Amino acid sequence: MRDQQREKVIQSVTWGLGGIFVLLGFGLMAMVLVGAWPTLAEPHALARLLSPTWDPMRDQWGLLPFLLGTAVVTCLALAIVVPLALATGISISRMLPWSLRPQAVRLLAALTAIPSVVFGWWGLETVVPAVRILGGQAGFSLLAAAIVLALMLWPTLGFLFAEALMKVPRSYVEASAALGASDDQTLVRILIPSAWPQLMNAFLVAVARGLGETVAVQMVIGGQVAMPAGLLSPGATLTTQLLTDATLFPPGTRGHAALDAMALALLAAMGLLVRLSARWQGQP
Repeated sequence: MRDQQREKVIQSVTWGLGGIFVLLGFGLMAMVLVGAWPTLAEPHALARLLSPTWDPMRDQWGLLPFLLGTAVVTCLALAIVVPLALATGISISRMLPWSLRPQAVRLLAALTAIPSVVFGWWGLETVVPAVRILGGQAGFSLLAAAIVLALMLWPTLGFLFAEALMKVPRSYVEASAALGASDDQTLVRILIPSAWPQLMNAFLVAVARGLGETVAVQMVIGGQVAMPAGLLSPGATLTTQLLTDATLFPPGTRGHAALDAMALALLAAMGLLVRLSARWQGQP
């Protein structure tokens, strides 16, 4: 009888916490939508928001420079980090002795806990000067932000890739070797296809982390609100501009509504990633 009562209490607490989480999520979305509504309800709102000019003094709130900066930094960082993280995951799951694999995974998990400001400081000390030498400009740039972001994502994505590859049943590998397949053939034809849904979910987690990163990127990107002229020029992302202008535009102002529109765009991107993750898992 006590076990049944305990189960009911645990179930009630679980449902209650889950309900609170759902309410907070919908409350956040509703708050952002209400805050952005003055901008969204204007005539030609989409054209105004997608314009290349962000100039509060002239009542122009174009988000295109920040959308472009977000896309460029995230895509370039992923292009850098995915091969490195996949090589890390393969090395841990295939090359290390079984006795060392748990320690390697724990090390990667520990590295994921490094604060983002540390990566940003490292970017200021090393990446920005290197980009300055490379491009002859200030060094604060989209390229510097992408490199710092890639380094931040490396432990997380390497950890997730290693976990995904190690979950493939060992019997698959043994059967492939018994049929005469080489290690490379087993990797390409057995391990990666078998772990593909988990690998894709790990990739989507990295995309979400890249889209949402703020402090480290803000420290090295330069904060330019105009359209970037290239990878070596300064820029801004949705998150960095939100951080920069959060204290400048109080609630109820046109600027705050534009910032809420930025936050709404980020929430929509995260929702799309969650939906894609669910589809990779075979959920409706």
